[in-house]
Amino acid sequence: MPELPEVEIVKQSLSKKIERKKIKKIIITNRNLRFKIPLKFIGTYFQKKVWQELMKIPFGETICYQELARRIGDIKMARAVGNANGKNPISIVVPCHRVIAKNGTIGGFTGGIEKKIFLLNLENHNF
Repeated sequence: MPELPEVEIVKQSLSKKIERKKIKKIIITNRNLRFKIPLKFIGTYFQKKVWQELMKIPFGETICYQELARRIGDIKMARAVGNANGKNPISIVVPCHRVIAKNGTIGGFTGGIEKKIFLLNLENHNF
């Protein structure tokens, strides 16, 4: 089994400004960043289906909850998709921030709207 690369853990004592600069540098210099780590989704069948579909949304693109529901097979499940999206346990690796409301507004984000705006703006959106 190949070894996984070491991951630098950002200490909580660092200011948010320094953390954001580090994250921004990683994302800006690696626009096609793909995480190559083994994932084991723990959730319901429906949640796993949603999370797998989230991973197909390309960097810099957004879709609405209704479109995500259509992609998993039932356009009427937009609210359920939103709930599954909010239960995503690894939100940077599985980019749930790329799902917005149908009217183009932000929608929700379990980590806080300001973090969702930050991530979307890193991907060249203007929220």
